Amino acid sequence: MFWLRQLFRVREHQQARHADDDECDMSLIDHLEALRSTIIRMALTLLAAMILCFGFSGTMMDVLRRPVEQVWENHERSRLPYGVEPSDWIKAKSLAAVRAPLPTPAAALLEEQFSPRVRLLADLVPLLHAAALLPNEAQVPYIESCTTDGELRSLALALHAHGAELKEGEGRAALKLMGAFRPGEAFMLSLQLSFFCGLIISFPLLLYFLLQFIVPGLLAHEKRLLYKSVGFGVALFLAGSAFAYFAVLPRVLSFFYTYSLDMGIENDWRIGYYLTFAAKLVFVFGAVFELPVIVIPLIKLGILNYERMKITRGYALIACFGAALFLAPAPDPATMLIMALPMYALYELCIIFALLEQRKSHTS
Repeated sequence: MFWLRQLFRVREHQQARHADDDECDMSLIDHLEALRSTIIRMALTLLAAMILCFGFSGTMMDVLRRPVEQVWENHERSRLPYGVEPSDWIKAKSLAAVRAPLPTPAAALLEEQFSPRVRLLADLVPLLHAAALLPNEAQVPYIESCTTDGELRSLALALHAHGAELKEGEGRAALKLMGAFRPGEAFMLSLQLSFFCGLIISFPLLLYFLLQFIVPGLLAHEKRLLYKSVGFGVALFLAGSAFAYFAVLPRVLSFFYTYSLDMGIENDWRIGYYLTFAAKLVFVFGAVFELPVIVIPLIKLGILNYERMKITRGYALIACFGAALFLAPAPDPATMLIMALPMYALYELCIIFALLEQRKSHTS
């Protein structure tokens, strides 16, 4: 209720700049009616975006699933020696598993469909499986005794030394993700994904409606400023979302993945929990990058100034780290820094903008 009253006072202050006292003396009911209209417009916009996104649920699922696949690929790559590609090793494991029970002619015909490198690696998969059954001190002598070719022996020993992942499949055996445990769960996941994606693509319009409510009664040049702010906000929101998707999300997932493996826990991630986690992370970073869009128009309109923002710099730093503490999806300090530092850097940029505006007003 406190923040709502503060918001209404900002609206009254803005209206008082362009209207008589009688016109700007709005009751609480009038403010609530304007708020109700704004909420309805935002809700209808979000609903339209959700309907649009629902038609692309499969594509959006592939996009959000990609960081998980990258985590597994990076894990696979980290356990392979130099010169062995994860794609070749994956194919070799599948080939070794399929050709074993086949008759010799069928196995030979199957092998012809793969490159010599994959066939060579496939020959080593059963050998490494067998060595894994022996005590640690007997594994290397066993591999050396079973390989007469020097190049083959060196490759087998290198795979063994790096702890090559022997589980078969393209990540599905090492990282289980897809799994619906209720009849309607896939449909509900599509709705949930459509909501988050609709929220992301409609955020600029939602921001525009919100700014219109906070600062009503704008003049022509102030409306142009609002339009520029929304356009700038689209770019910042996309930058924040891209930063989260390409930089933050893979790092966070890799932390949880390796931590579970170190604890001896299988990574059997539920798709519903993962989608909620990933979509919220991307949206939160996009919203965090919108800080200048909120602050700069308030500076241009005279509601905020350089002195006030400079005094509150210390509080802003604490607030950024406090927000990162609650919003960061991983508990390690590095992830919280990744979220807090961009927030505070954007606040500092807003302070610089306020200083430039102040100097401009003094010189004019």
